[in-house]
Amino acid sequence: MSDDGGLVQKQEITENEENPEWDGSEAEFVEDDDAEEYEIPETGFRLSYSLTQDEMYKCLYHSDIIKTKGSRAAIQSIIMGIAAIVFFVTFFTTRSQYNEYNLFFGIVCLAMIAAIWVVPHIYLKSMAKTMADGRTIEAEIYPTHIDIGKDEGEWSIELDGKSQIEEFDNIIMLFTENDRAFAIPERVIEPEFYNEIRAILLSGTEPNEEE
Repeated sequence: MSDDGGLVQKQEITENEENPEWDGSEAEFVEDDDAEEYEIPETGFRLSYSLTQDEMYKCLYHSDIIKTKGSRAAIQSIIMGIAAIVFFVTFFTTRSQYNEYNLFFGIVCLAMIAAIWVVPHIYLKSMAKTMADGRTIEAEIYPTHIDIGKDEGEWSIELDGKSQIEEFDNIIMLFTENDRAFAIPERVIEPEFYNEIRAILLSGTEPNEEE
């Protein structure tokens, strides 16, 4: 029990695999205050942390904000690149009075390739800078659900297999049915709790299938 008489308890958990580096953020056992009196209270984990600008950028990139990315962006770039080559070859090998259009469309294709890769990066960087404002995220992770935030801003994620999970760049991110997302950097999870928290999240979600 904690010194203040709260329902906080800690116990040592045996690690089954190598854990990520922990940045010293607090993670502790808690009991669900919302459990019915006749039920056995659920034991969970409390986390408190802030996302960095770099972490926010990675989370935004893996969300559905940018539709053209990854393999789709690569395919479109290849198509635009082939079209640009055709236009430039035609421009340098023909003497048509409309030949300047070949040069124009070749340049447009190159500009489209730049737009596919550069514009989304700039846009996400700007969003990440605005959203990574140092705000503290508080969450309590239980075997059946996650409580996020406090008071009027509080919301929950049910770990009933309907939400999706994705792991990338030392971040665990959940996507709900109603288009909300929740991210936990692995650095904020105390090593002794890491395996159990990850197991809870994986068991209550489905893998996110990116296009």
